[in-house]
Amino acid sequence: MQPIERFNSISHLVGAALALAGGAVLIILAALKGDVRAIVSTGIYVFTLVLLYLISTLYHGLSGRAKRVFRVLDHQAIYLLIAGTYTPFTLVGLKGTLGWLMFGA
Repeated sequence: MQPIERFNSISHLVGAALALAGGAVLIILAALKGDVRAIVSTGIYVFTLVLLYLISTLYHGLSGRAKRVFRVLDHQAIYLLIAGTYTPFTLVGLKGTLGWLMFGA
């Protein structure tokens, strides 16, 4: 593994750990408010963020065919994160029918 790939892999693993820690705080704050939509949508966001970092960690840490497979997964995880980031805005920020319509779009 090249030094830059090792650095990328380690930095993305650190990102996953920080995302998990920060995500736990966000979910706890949502739970304290008692808003189920906030808890679920924050959980979706945290899941997609951690997933992106873990897949990216593996992509940069592997070689050969496995690296090629995880490159595709890494690129797909970006779209999942976009949807995961969008989720709290639609379900918590917009609320009601408009929020559900935007969430489903």
